[in-house]
Amino acid sequence: MIAASFFAHYDAIPLPLIVFDRNGGIVYRNEYAISRFSPYEEIDYIQSFESILLMEQNQLKSYLDQAFTVTLGEFISLPLPYTKERIRFSRVDENLATFIIVEDKEAVDKEIPQEKREKEKSIPPEDLQQQFHSLIDENPDGIAFVDEHLQLTLINQALHQMLGYSLDDLKHVPAKVVEYETILTIERHFELALHGDHHPYEIEASDVYGNRVHLLIKTIPIHTNGQFRGAYKIVKDITEFKSAQLDALDQAEQLRSLIDSIPEFIIFKDENGKIIEMNAYAKRIFGIEEGKYKGRTCEELNCSNIDAHRLLKNNANTDRLAWKQQAKVDYEYQLELASGEMATFEIIKAPTFHSNGKRKYLIAIGRDISERKEVERELIETQEFIESIFTNNADAISVSNLDKEIIQVNPAFKKLYGFNDEDMITYLHDIYPEHNKDEANRITKAVLNGEEVVDFETVRVKKDGTQIDVSVTYSPIKDHEGNVTAMSAITRDIRDRKKTEELLLRSEKLSAIGQLAAAVAHEVRNPLTSVKGFIQLYKDRINDEILELMLSEMDRIEGIINEFLSLARPQAVTYQQIDIMALTRNVVSLMNPELLLNKVNIRTVFHTPSLMMHCEKNQITQVLMNVIKNGIESMPDGGLLSITTCNSDTHLFIEIADKGVGIPKDRLERLGEPFFSNKDTGTGLGLVVCYKIIHEHHGTIHFDSTEGVGTVVTITLPLQR
Repeated sequence: MIAASFFAHYDAIPLPLIVFDRNGGIVYRNEYAISRFSPYEEIDYIQSFESILLMEQNQLKSYLDQAFTVTLGEFISLPLPYTKERIRFSRVDENLATFIIVEDKEAVDKEIPQEKREKEKSIPPEDLQQQFHSLIDENPDGIAFVDEHLQLTLINQALHQMLGYSLDDLKHVPAKVVEYETILTIERHFELALHGDHHPYEIEASDVYGNRVHLLIKTIPIHTNGQFRGAYKIVKDITEFKSAQLDALDQAEQLRSLIDSIPEFIIFKDENGKIIEMNAYAKRIFGIEEGKYKGRTCEELNCSNIDAHRLLKNNANTDRLAWKQQAKVDYEYQLELASGEMATFEIIKAPTFHSNGKRKYLIAIGRDISERKEVERELIETQEFIESIFTNNADAISVSNLDKEIIQVNPAFKKLYGFNDEDMITYLHDIYPEHNKDEANRITKAVLNGEEVVDFETVRVKKDGTQIDVSVTYSPIKDHEGNVTAMSAITRDIRDRKKTEELLLRSEKLSAIGQLAAAVAHEVRNPLTSVKGFIQLYKDRINDEILELMLSEMDRIEGIINEFLSLARPQAVTYQQIDIMALTRNVVSLMNPELLLNKVNIRTVFHTPSLMMHCEKNQITQVLMNVIKNGIESMPDGGLLSITTCNSDTHLFIEIADKGVGIPKDRLERLGEPFFSNKDTGTGLGLVVCYKIIHEHHGTIHFDSTEGVGTVVTITLPLQR
């Protein structure tokens, strides 16, 4: 049985062709024969065509029998009645012959006007031959002639230059030019040409220098009076074209390899949304089999991935948007991968148009940005974390550029310096005291050198002009290349710390003074007692005025010694709930004679008649009397002394104000130091004792004074210990 592949080349012949066996049975029909005789059923033998083609009975069978008697390559023919066609029979082998319907050139020639035929006949044969040879020699394409015995008889100059071989070389040593398989290809196409298929075909050959040459050959048979007389072959050198084609294919393959290696899905679509191509990543992501996507829309694809199927189903909207806007469209889509993980894709769709504005194609690119989104999320969290620290930090933070221009401050900065958004300062040196402006330049220079200035204690100025003690840490802010682009300043208010340190220092002084006082009081009191005893013994011998003066001075010395001892020895104290308002009124009553004696008027503004607090009654009384006494002594010509009280939920505030001479600023800072007094006869121990008592009650005592105006003493005490 003959394989179907044996007849495959007959399908390329654009004429009705049927293969019959010796008995007239149909062995094969090409597509053109099937199409021409499709209206007729049960056509199995050659006799069936006689009635269809309006021919005499057994006429076709007779010609078929004759076909098996002719030489291979020759044919017999007969006209097809009532048409301008002929039927050719040609033997294939001992058992098969072909039946092919071709154009009847003689019938066509009869329609050519007589005048034209006469004109053609008037050309002498010698001239026709000369024109023929001129046409062959001048033709830029290679031309070769083969006679009826299939022998090469002529090649033109173009073919000789193309291959470098002479006619004899090609006739006698064809193996040098083409391989055996190529010779078989030439023979097969020669046979096809005999049956009317003149389609060109390509072969590879070698020129005289051994170079590979690509040739495009077209075979045209020559028949005269129904007899095969040979054929001529038109040969074109397509080496450069094939090289360019191979380069293009190579580049296309490289491009395909590159696109397939890209970890992004890429889909090319035509103007109608039909898929032209997609890369390997897209096939893997969407679960699409090879070859089952071309010519389909995304909506028509069958995806194994449900999420991907949903994405492809809904992609038409973004396609329409891209075509409509004639611009790139991008969006994000979350897709569940085959691993079960969720991935975020950034999808870009870019349309391309012809020069006339018509749609050309659209490319869709999807990039997995899951890692980028995670990094962005972490950056946002970090930024929010840093902003939270910056915003909620209790320390004042400012960021300024290298020109000391403030870029950003936190709420604590505004609160510390008293600014708001409307009146915020522009430059950092605006909060520097006038005498300290150069400090900003020194700090900036250090920061520019990449240094940190840590816990630098200095003074800054608030919006209202008040100077405050601060501790500042300056740090350089660098870019990714390590260049300093700005600096940060973290400012801490250390006023409370300074006060604490001052109180601690004062406490240490009090402790030292107490130890010294104990020793001095012990060493002075014993001889003082002896002296006082002798004075009493000899008082009758001493002038009364002198005696009184001596005893008065002795009493004053004893008073000083007692003050020393009050600092030195621990006193038995009893803290209890007392009515502080009643205690204050009693102190005023006790001091009333002295107030009257010194022409001092007193004004009391008590916010409540009664207020209980936990304290040591005698010590608080001593403090109030001492402060009131100092106020009286500050007004030698009399004046007004006022006592005002108020309280919060946790503290009591007692304000004692006089209209005295006031205290100079330099001396105000030294109040509370042992042995420092504003009075000529004072020891400075009275206020030391006051500070000690208030400190032990966990309170504060504050002096605010202006020379020539007066002094305000504010005592703050906790209501509960």
